[in-house]
Amino acid sequence: MPGILLLLFAILMSGAYALALKPANNRCVTMSDMLLCSGCFTCVAAVCSLISGLIGGSVRMPWGGILTAFVFGVFFSLCVFLNMKALEEGPVSLTILIINFSLVFQLVYSFLFLNESITVFRVVGILLLFVCMFLFSNPKVTGEKISAKWLLYSIGSMVLNGLISIIAKVYAIETDNAYSFPFLMWGYVFATLTSFVLAFCFRVRLPEDRRVPFGKFFVPAMIVCILVVGLSNFGLNLSVLLLATMMDGAIVYPAIQGGGPIFAAIGSRLLFHEQISWKKALAILLGALAIVLLNF
Repeated sequence: MPGILLLLFAILMSGAYALALKPANNRCVTMSDMLLCSGCFTCVAAVCSLISGLIGGSVRMPWGGILTAFVFGVFFSLCVFLNMKALEEGPVSLTILIINFSLVFQLVYSFLFLNESITVFRVVGILLLFVCMFLFSNPKVTGEKISAKWLLYSIGSMVLNGLISIIAKVYAIETDNAYSFPFLMWGYVFATLTSFVLAFCFRVRLPEDRRVPFGKFFVPAMIVCILVVGLSNFGLNLSVLLLATMMDGAIVYPAIQGGGPIFAAIGSRLLFHEQISWKKALAILLGALAIVLLNF
């Protein structure tokens, strides 16, 4: 029973992260604002990871692990930035689904380097991904015109999400998952630093009249969005770590990566009044099914 409740919590956190990122993104005027927002919520997640690591015993890890966490953090920061750019151009429901298609990169890596088997389910899942890509670019299915920019940003975020998943998986295998909490904490720290540095670089290049004063940026609504995004992202990653020792991965990953987009689609309809026709709903369910099949 505790495992089931934690799994439901992880699905909730996956959807909440995507839904909270949308209003936060809407309040960002420039790319500097987006990166500042990203740095703030990863800072929240880093603090949560630090507290969890200290409670769990330690946040120390080998220098090689810190270097790996640095690469993870840089890619994570860029992944979030492209995710936010995609949300500028397209709907929440399709964006999170496309990004979750990053699972295919983990599968290809596992096929090539870990000698994992190629099952019929996974082949069908990969074929369904291509079908979904076609459906999502068809206005007759989605009910709206999807821009080339949205597709470019979404695929870019998907690729980076796949790379950071591979990095985390490889390091976990090499260390027998002995540094899960420290790795997560250092990854968030480097993602925070990357976002803040890039935000500063973009800000100083802006004309003075286009720079949003920090007093107008950190309004209560934005602070709430940052806290919700940071806490939900940390909650999702923490849940996955805990579930690794509680439930079979063949259940955990399909449920989270398939259930999260469905929860986000329902939430985007209720909160943002996003139009979801029966054709679009069917395409989203097909995408979720593809994700589930890729885990078998």
